[in-house]
Amino acid sequence: MAEQIGPVLSANIVLGMLGRKVAAGQELTMAETLMAFTEMAKTRMDSYGPSPANMQIKLMPLPEDVRGVLANYTGV
Repeated sequence: MAEQIGPVLSANIVLGMLGRKVAAGQELTMAETLMAFTEMAKTRMDSYGPSPANMQIKLMPLPEDVRGVLANYTGV
């Protein structure tokens, strides 16, 4: 049976690299520490659904009675 290959996720790559460095007893640089914080925050945010920057706006049509009131005020 063939093994499925999933998508490559940047969070997995970055956190894996940093985790291996910490496990080897090495200190993280300031940039690496910030990368870890950023990836952790991104991973946590993904658990709660899309952020406002990633949301797709779904336009809803105006209800008939609202359109009627607006038409009344425009003189149509």
